[in-house]
Amino acid sequence: MTHSGLLAKRPRLREDLIFSRPLRRGPDTVYLLKDRRSGRAFEIAPKEQFLLRRLDGVRSLGEVGAEYAEEYGRRLGDAHWTRLLWLLHERDLLSAHSAGPATASGGGERAATGRGPSGALGWWAHRLRWLLRPAVFALLAVLVAAVLAVVGLRLGPLWQTARPAFTDPVSLVALALLAWISAALHEFGHALVAVHFGATVNRINLVTLTCRIEDYLYLPRRSQQVMIAAAGAVVNGLVLLLAGAALIALPGAFVNQLLSAVVLVSVVQTLVNIIPLPPLDGYKIVSHLLDLLDLAPESRRYLTTVPRRLLRRPGQRYPRRTAVCLGLFATWWLLAIAAAAGVVIFSVGALLRPALGALAYVLPAAAVGLTFAGWLARPRRRRPAGRALSQPTSEDNQ
Repeated sequence: MTHSGLLAKRPRLREDLIFSRPLRRGPDTVYLLKDRRSGRAFEIAPKEQFLLRRLDGVRSLGEVGAEYAEEYGRRLGDAHWTRLLWLLHERDLLSAHSAGPATASGGGERAATGRGPSGALGWWAHRLRWLLRPAVFALLAVLVAAVLAVVGLRLGPLWQTARPAFTDPVSLVALALLAWISAALHEFGHALVAVHFGATVNRINLVTLTCRIEDYLYLPRRSQQVMIAAAGAVVNGLVLLLAGAALIALPGAFVNQLLSAVVLVSVVQTLVNIIPLPPLDGYKIVSHLLDLLDLAPESRRYLTTVPRRLLRRPGQRYPRRTAVCLGLFATWWLLAIAAAAGVVIFSVGALLRPALGALAYVLPAAAVGLTFAGWLARPRRRRPAGRALSQPTSEDNQ
C-alpha cells in the first residue's frame, strides 16, 4: 500500500471500548483500555492513548498523524501505523464499519461508563441515591470516625460489660450471625455504590463474602472509585452506630452484654477494613486517592532502586510526588511486616519458653527471617518493556 493510501484510511475503534483516567504505575503514566465484550483489558502509554482516542472513523490517519506531530513534535512513519493497525486488528478492537461525520461517536470523547443499574441493586441504588452523593457520603464517613473515637474512649467499660457474652454459647451464636450480616452488608455497600456510579456488579458471594465489580477502574472520577472502595467500611461503621444506639436505648443485663459485644465486633470489622494493606479496602482507598496502580508491588520495586540512586547510578527516574508516595507506603509496609513478625516471634516464643528457655525466641525469629528472605528472593514476573497494548495486572475485585 502506498504512503498516501495508508494515511487516507479512516479506521474506527469499537464503540464498546472504555478508557480509564491517566494513572501512575511506578514512574510511568499509563491508561487502561477495556474491551467490554470480551472482558480483556490492556495497558497503554499516553502516546498510544492519544492516537487511539482519535481513531473515530472521521479523521484519517494523516489527520491523526498531524495532530500527533503537533503534540509530540514527531511524525509517525508507515511502519508505526502498520504495526498499530495490526495490533488493533489482532485484538479485535477495530470496528468493522467506518463512521460518517453524522454518526461518529467521537473516539476522543469516549468515556468510561458502566451498564445501567438493574434488578434489586438498581432498585436500592435508586432509592438511596441521596445517601450516595459525595457530600453526604463524606458526612457519613466523618460520623463513623466520630463513633469510633467515642468507642475508643469507652473501650474499657465496654469490654467489661461484653466479656460474659464471649463465653456464653447463645451469645456467641448471635454474635456470629450478626457479624455475618454486617459482613454481607459490607459487600452490599460496595455493590450499591458501584451500581449507583454505573459500574457493573457481576457477583456477590455471601458464602465467601466477596463482591466482583467490573469497570470501576474506568469511572471518570477518582472520588467515585474511592467511594466504592470505602463503602464497605462505612456500612460497617453504620452497623456500629445502630448497635451503639440500641445499647443506649434498650435495657437489660443480657441485652447490654450482647450489644456491647456487637459494638466491639463491629469496631474490629470497621477498623480492619480500613488498614492500608492489600487486599483490604484501606489499601484500595489509598491506591485510588493516589491514582497509583499496584501500589504495594510498585513501592517494593521503588525500594530496590534506592541504593542505585544513592550511588548516583543511571536508572529510571521517578516523579517527585510518585517517589514520595511510594517511599511512604514502602516504609509503612515494612513497619507493618516488622510488627506482624514481632507478634509471631513473641507469641510462639512465649509458648516454647517453658521447654527451651531463652532459646525459645531464636527458633521463631529464624523461621520468620528465612520466610521473609525466601519471599524477597522469589523470582518476580517482569512486565514487558515497550510492548503496546500489554495486559494490566490490576483486578476489579472488592
